[in-house]
Parts: sequence; C-alpha cells; structure tokens
Amino acid sequence: MADEPQRPQRRPPSRENQTRLIGALVIAAVLVIFAVQNRNDVRVSFLFFHWDARVIYVIIVSALLGMLLAYLLGRRRRRVRRDERRDS
Repeated sequence: MADEPQRPQRRPPSRENQTRLIGALVIAAVLVIFAVQNRNDVRVSFLFFHWDARVIYVIIVSALLGMLLAYLLGRRRRRVRRDERRDS
C-alpha cells in the first residue's frame, strides 16, 4: 500500500473557468435555438462555388469554423506566451 503511487490532487475548477463554461453553454443554446428556427433553404455562394443548403447547416458549419479558428488562434497565443516565459 505504501508503494502505490499517489494520485495528484485535482484542483476544483476556477471561477474563471466556470464562468467561461457557462458562457459557452449559453451561446451554444442560443445558437441551437436560432438554427432550429431557421430551416429554410438558401443559396450559398462562396468564391466559385454555389449550392443550396438549409440555413441550419450553414449556421452550424459557420459556428464550427469559427470555433476552430478561435481554438487555433488561442493555441498559438498560448504557445507564444509559454515561449516568452521560458526565455525570461
């Protein structure tokens, strides 16, 4: 029993993380409600491409692309900060 590795203590989520999670859930709920209420077909034109799609799919794809972009930009910012701290 004494030889068993100790598990690291998990810290409770910080207030900032809880606030971010609640904000993200509210935004997701509003997005879902908005998307479900807009099920009409629309013509989508992007560069040389044109297609018909339901507004719900356009909204969902746009939101996912926005989240991906935010994640990638945040990831880069965190890496730059980490490198600055390491160089100091």
